[in-house]
Amino acid sequence: MTRTIIEGGLVLPMTGRSHLHRQGVVAFENDRLSYVGDGSDFDRDAFQPDQVISAKGRAVLPGLVNTHIHLIGAYLKGITEDVPGGKAAGLFNRALPILAECRDPADVYCGALACAMDMVSTGTTTLVNTWHRETNIGPAVRDLGVRASLSEMLVEIGLTGLNADKTDRPWVTERLDRALDATVKLHEEWHGAADGRITVRVSPGGPGYMSMEGMERSRAMADKLGVGINVHIAELPGETEFTERLYGKRPIEIGVETGVLAPDAIAIHCVFMTENDVALLAGSGAHMSHTSYHVTKRGYFPPMELVYPAGVPVSLGSDWCSNDLWQYMRAAILTPRTITGDVAMMDGYGALELATLGGARALGMERDIGSLEPGKKADVILVDVSQPWLRPIRLENFASNLVYNANGADVTDVFVDGERIYADRQFTTVDQDAVLDELQGRAEAIWARAETKF
Repeated sequence: MTRTIIEGGLVLPMTGRSHLHRQGVVAFENDRLSYVGDGSDFDRDAFQPDQVISAKGRAVLPGLVNTHIHLIGAYLKGITEDVPGGKAAGLFNRALPILAECRDPADVYCGALACAMDMVSTGTTTLVNTWHRETNIGPAVRDLGVRASLSEMLVEIGLTGLNADKTDRPWVTERLDRALDATVKLHEEWHGAADGRITVRVSPGGPGYMSMEGMERSRAMADKLGVGINVHIAELPGETEFTERLYGKRPIEIGVETGVLAPDAIAIHCVFMTENDVALLAGSGAHMSHTSYHVTKRGYFPPMELVYPAGVPVSLGSDWCSNDLWQYMRAAILTPRTITGDVAMMDGYGALELATLGGARALGMERDIGSLEPGKKADVILVDVSQPWLRPIRLENFASNLVYNANGADVTDVFVDGERIYADRQFTTVDQDAVLDELQGRAEAIWARAETKF
């Protein structure tokens, strides 16, 4: 048994707006928290720690939870963000052709490992990933030591032939059959792996990528395996036009009718919604993964002024390219303010809650992660608050100071299941320089192969 104490920092446990411990202590035995609170109330001698870590000049928080990521997106940085043409041209004209060239399992492993390193080094301890050949992702998150939920993306069409103006969908049932088989294999090999750190969900691509029957089959698979669902929905320009032409229904309506949207589901993006769509989403009990910083790069944004009042539970997801959730917290606050002028819609503490407990609830893991409380998992991050951009510190507004002014680079240490996988801004589980050098070579080869396609 290993006993660890983190002491002397500003402990923000995310158990209430007024809860902050100025000279706090976080103590854990192996993978579970034993004590969270003021240092004056902690019996250090009785605890008998094996290691003591000073958090002087640091904030101590629960690890961040990212509820939507494509780890293979490591190969897209600087490629898809500024593509002219609108209507998600970066996705259709650049991202999908590049990712179609990522067939080598070693490419997938290296890209996924590098992208997950990006996330861990900025404070994420739990991520929810979906893409194809997901069994190649498992080793990357296992080796890094991050907590992860993996899911094979289920589609009924070849993605590289799509664009925002194309409303025809030649469904290929055999493609969905293969993806469902891959989901079963993924579940057999990885659900509960790495001492339970890795779990598996079912991920229908959504009504823009599969038929209503395919959506229903996805729900049946999730129920059979006893796991939750991640679904891209109301995501892109052209999706609603397609579903209305084919079915006379909007994407959220299809999600509800097929049973995909339910309390165990994470609805990803949810950009193009009417007031009725929002009401349906709220009624379904599904959780929204709000990709706040990502969608602004495409020039649109979800109607959050409708989402929050309706009671839709919200978490944060990054999608790909930019994975620093501190940016997503700020975008979740600032963009709706710009659109609506409503400054009270979301504040700093609320945004931090989206990135912690909001994600834990979306995964149904709020009893284990999302806040620092005795009995929960020892998923803990330390944030350097000694820098000029975070000083002076007003304790009454500490969460807002962090959210508006901290950056991922301020994260110094990351613990997952009590293991210190990132210490003093260095990974303890992988060789960062070697991974990034390999990533560069693989990326250049992938880009060269893909450039003939765009």
